[in-house]
Amino acid sequence: MLDKFKQKFVEEALDNVADLEEALFQLEKEPENSELVERIFRSMHTIKGGGAMFGFNDLSAFTHNLETIFDMVRNKKLTVDKDIISLSFESLDYIRQLLDLGDLTDEEDINRQKEYIAKIQRYFTPDTAVPASAPASKPAAAPKPQVPTSAKKNYLITIEPLASLLDNGTNPLFIVDDLTAMGDWKTIAIVKDIPTIDALKPLELNIKWQVLLSTEQDVNEIKDVFIFVEDECKVDIANLPEGKYIAEPPEAFTSLLDSAIKEQRFVKASEFDQFKEVKKEPAKPKEEKAKTQDAKISTMRVASSKIDELVNAVSELVTMQAQLNLLAEKNGDAALIGMAEQMEKVTRQLRENSFEMSLIPLQGELVRFQRLVRDLCKNLNKEMEFVVEGGDIELDKNIIEHLMDPLLHIIRNSADHGIEMPEERVKKGKNPKGTILLKAYYSGSSVIIKVSDDGKGMDPEKLLKKGIERGLVEPGVSLTESEIFNLVFTSGFSTSEKISDVSGRGVGMDVVKSKIAEIRGDVTIESKLDQGTTLILELPLTLSIIDGLLAKVHGEQYVVPLSNIERILTHNEVEFSKTGLGQMFLYEKDQIPYIDVCDLFYSEKIDEDKRKILLVKYGEKQVGLIFDEIIGEYQIVVKPLGRYLRRIDMISGASVMGDGSLSLVIDTNRLINFYNQRRLKK
Repeated sequence: MLDKFKQKFVEEALDNVADLEEALFQLEKEPENSELVERIFRSMHTIKGGGAMFGFNDLSAFTHNLETIFDMVRNKKLTVDKDIISLSFESLDYIRQLLDLGDLTDEEDINRQKEYIAKIQRYFTPDTAVPASAPASKPAAAPKPQVPTSAKKNYLITIEPLASLLDNGTNPLFIVDDLTAMGDWKTIAIVKDIPTIDALKPLELNIKWQVLLSTEQDVNEIKDVFIFVEDECKVDIANLPEGKYIAEPPEAFTSLLDSAIKEQRFVKASEFDQFKEVKKEPAKPKEEKAKTQDAKISTMRVASSKIDELVNAVSELVTMQAQLNLLAEKNGDAALIGMAEQMEKVTRQLRENSFEMSLIPLQGELVRFQRLVRDLCKNLNKEMEFVVEGGDIELDKNIIEHLMDPLLHIIRNSADHGIEMPEERVKKGKNPKGTILLKAYYSGSSVIIKVSDDGKGMDPEKLLKKGIERGLVEPGVSLTESEIFNLVFTSGFSTSEKISDVSGRGVGMDVVKSKIAEIRGDVTIESKLDQGTTLILELPLTLSIIDGLLAKVHGEQYVVPLSNIERILTHNEVEFSKTGLGQMFLYEKDQIPYIDVCDLFYSEKIDEDKRKILLVKYGEKQVGLIFDEIIGEYQIVVKPLGRYLRRIDMISGASVMGDGSLSLVIDTNRLINFYNQRRLKK
């Protein structure tokens, strides 16, 4: 059970670290933003408290040091600068390591933590307390001057935990300990509701507390103690009159406390009226509390493996639904056909809901690239800014997992090859700071992601010359600008004259092409010399289930994704011709290239009058694909190909149809690319 809670803490702590990274990027742009400082401080406080609660003591001690810096910032004792931001980013990397390692036992790891803490403590002021985990070589800070008891603030804190508080692993005594560590204290424990041993339920909490606290801390510090349990505890914090209640307790106060303990009741703040008028902290409105409770149950954390299992089960259900439809059609029973149609509606709704559950916002995964660009600025001595538009769009988590490496290569190439040095940009009349823009948006059933830079762009002549030198292009062959840019995706192709840690080894862009192809996506390049380069990634919304059009070629069944098809034509609607540009047909006054899929896959043809032409998208253009027969629209489950068929570029997967037959799924973009490459080699 404890391991389960620890794992939950690690997951939530990693979410907090991601939130911290995002907040630090904003704070770097707005160093005077006090709300961001509070957000960062509270996230660090949450990680620190959770670490102590679940046995990550080294994590808690380290985060406490980092938290101290931002406590100084919010108390105006320290000013945010780039060095503090850089140190914070470095510390977050180390916090991730501590979440993975747990408490340190290796001497090398312990010494490394001391080095990190020493870096942080350089910012401590003389009146900042140094945690016990500080290195022995660090001189102790000067002790705080003793604050007169009469100058301390007095609070009456009432804590009424819900019976279920123990369910999430919280130890309520830690809460009381955190409060009493703030100053002088007295407590009342209400234990009258504890049942007899026979009726006792170990996981139900039946104790309440009241703490009289005399401290120099303000009310926000007290509220921070309850960050973890604010929804599992009823907490009331009341200000009390000044007085030496604990150091020199008045007789009336002592009597009041003794009677409350004896009678097992809470002391009321109004009972302090005899000392002075009580200024009670305003209670949280009931409506707001109800709102908080509603928000608490509106979302829930579910393991990604469970969502994968659900999606797989729905995928199998789709296949079974296709079998039921086929059986109903063969049987001809009206009742069975009606039931099959109703089941199809429910299955489609279940499919949509399950896939919505597997979608995650792209924005949360892009923080790492902001960090990457920031680090590359230092390594390359360049000034760059990473801007995101449309980060709130959602993608299947499996697609996002496959997308991160290609985006990494693209952004690194933009920073190294694309963005010029500041002095070079100034000579060209540009802003010395370059911009890398990631823009994402929906386009039909696809997602388009564009990564643009305002750098020097790509020189088609230079690329073509390099392609001829590498033997990738035959001398004298005429290529379009788009085909020349596609040479960049060839394995080992690089125009970088200098090899660095960032790029220039001829690897990266071919990986981009292959990785995007694995998720049935496509990538193209647009570039203008001295204006910049844009890489356009077109991705499907999901991988497992697609709406497709079943077509036949030479008796074999193939599936073409409906999202790629714009129109279905017959032979009578078009006029075929052969020009110097290759096979073309005329449709509505437009010359459109076409590919005879039968020529590509087989040699024999059937009666051409029965054949159909699928007009599909290919970048900004249209291409016709000729099939022998169109069967109809199907919702299919896409299964990956085995290792022996994985290298067939034109096929992205396979599907088992309702009658048990197998159909291959055609990737239209890769099929057209394959045809063009074969044509150029002839």
